[in-house]
Amino acid sequence: MLLTESEKKHLLKVLSHDQRRFFQSKQDREKSKQLHEKIKQTLRNEEVNKDHK
Repeated sequence: MLLTESEKKHLLKVLSHDQRRFFQSKQDREKSKQLHEKIKQTLRNEEVNKDHK
């Protein structure tokens, strides 16, 4: 399943909120942070690939 750009941006918002949740384990916050970074990197890569085409 592929995500659209708008879906990825929405996920970034949700993950950002998730990272700030106080009553969440440190491991879960770290997982959210890692996933957030992966999605951001994917969006950056897509932009670079658009420029090279």
